[in-house]
Amino acid sequence: MPNNQGKRKNTVPIVVIGCVLLAAILIVGTVWMGQSAKRDTETAVHSVSLLYLDELAGRREHVVSSNLKKKISDIKTAVDLMTDEDLSDAEHLQAYQARMKKIYNLEKFAFVDTDGLIYTSRGTQNNINEYKIDYKNIKKPEISILNLKSADKKVIIAIPIDGIEFNGKKLNVCFMEIDMEEMLEGVSMEPDKNKATFCNIYTKEGIPLTNAVLGGLAVEDNLLEAMRHADFENGYTYEKLLSDFKNSRSGVVSFTYNGIHET
Repeated sequence: MPNNQGKRKNTVPIVVIGCVLLAAILIVGTVWMGQSAKRDTETAVHSVSLLYLDELAGRREHVVSSNLKKKISDIKTAVDLMTDEDLSDAEHLQAYQARMKKIYNLEKFAFVDTDGLIYTSRGTQNNINEYKIDYKNIKKPEISILNLKSADKKVIIAIPIDGIEFNGKKLNVCFMEIDMEEMLEGVSMEPDKNKATFCNIYTKEGIPLTNAVLGGLAVEDNLLEAMRHADFENGYTYEKLLSDFKNSRSGVVSFTYNGIHET
């Protein structure tokens, strides 16, 4: 009996130590598996996010491209609708232009003669120098932006025309002037009353076409200026951002701006 009791006494510490080791192994294994699963999940989420961003960018690009192609088709159709009566005098021409503006929801539907004089539905203008239209040598549709550095941006779509004269002057160009908000309809997503823009188009100089930087969260009115105050991740730098913009390179960057994490 005494020997059996001694054996049981020796067994107790061994069992306790074994249980502690087993528990430690289970805890360490659980923590390790949890961290591994977290890393795998983060990697998967990141991969899905990149695919989503790429798909989203492609769709937004398609929306803009389709809008521009449609407007070019519209302006060609509008010119084809002109009659000799529309060109008979200023009153008829302006009435025709007013109809086209209403039909296609335009800010302006105008013509430019060989001297650079602009004919609109409200009279003539001599500020062709404000437009980026090569009215003397235009050979194909041209797209430009009026008032790029202001909040009142306009899209200009111009096409060459031939064989049309008015008041003894040859008309070289017909152009549409479209409000930027109208042009980019379907590009900027506005899910709430705050009109937070999650999709945007920027020029190489960082100017936003929708007048909102980083979804309206930035105090700066230029993306490249705003990104000066961002903290980049994964070795990305502000200098690389400038280079990517300048050379039109696609890519993804994660950063923190004003305490908010963005990708």
